[in-house]
Amino acid sequence: MKQYLQTTLLGLTISLLLWGSAVSAAPPTSETVKYHRYHDRRDPEGQKYHDFLAAAAPEGLYYNTRKTAGNIDDTPEKEIIVLMTADTGVDAPQGEWVQAFLLITEDEADGFPKKKALFKLFDAGTHAFDVPGKTIELQSAPFVFWKLRKDQPWFYYGVSFEVVDLTGDGILDIWVECDYGVAVISFQEGEFTEVCSAFSSTRRGAIEYLDIDNDGIYEIKIPDRISVGGIPGAAYPEWVSLYEWDGTTYILNNERFYANNDEFLNRVFRNYNGWPQGFGKCEEQRFYIGLIYYYRGDTARAREFLQ
Repeated sequence: MKQYLQTTLLGLTISLLLWGSAVSAAPPTSETVKYHRYHDRRDPEGQKYHDFLAAAAPEGLYYNTRKTAGNIDDTPEKEIIVLMTADTGVDAPQGEWVQAFLLITEDEADGFPKKKALFKLFDAGTHAFDVPGKTIELQSAPFVFWKLRKDQPWFYYGVSFEVVDLTGDGILDIWVECDYGVAVISFQEGEFTEVCSAFSSTRRGAIEYLDIDNDGIYEIKIPDRISVGGIPGAAYPEWVSLYEWDGTTYILNNERFYANNDEFLNRVFRNYNGWPQGFGKCEEQRFYIGLIYYYRGDTARAREFLQ
């Protein structure tokens, strides 16, 4: 009897240990991730990540660790996501950030981080130094004619990130955003890769992720504007570019947004019909109205505006 009890207790102990191990290895969620912001570039905890950049910042610039976050994928190793900049070291309203980087490391047993991936988010092009890493460039959606100028990189206005499971696979993705665009970095097939990089042509309206059909996979909504050239005081009606996950990357699918959106079509029409007769009808607005009819499957009306 005594032998039986000892065996039973040993079995229970092993089961509890294994169960506890399984619980601790459970994939992280966006609610469990802890963020830390650095307010002093001389913080030694933040400075340890600078070794993954060039040997030294160019004269007049400093490497700054801005923000870190904890574990994001489903592997036992603990990742640290690190947002860093090369800047003037002075917090000014605009122009102090020269380059921005996103580093993903793995904590080693000795306390030193090991690089898993390094992305160069954006570069102002004002200083000739190169940090090895994958470069992310913002892309404009088709049919949006206002492009991002290379001498106006959007990270001048600050960059931040958060981690959230956008693709519904149980692994957290990295959402990197500022006023003029967004990039998404996802853990796919054993490596971190960019799966979305989109530029917004306006600072009006929020860049956001939203689950339109409540299927656990998020769509990405990018506000844009209908540019009108050559007419002083012209209105710039709103436009929206909608990206959706196709299992591998984010693709543009505006049809999903405009197919049944009567409110948006009416809003563009009100703008279009409000023009004074002397200005004539705006060709840019005719083009976008035609696109909406095309997305709605009304080819006859689409042809009327697109011809």
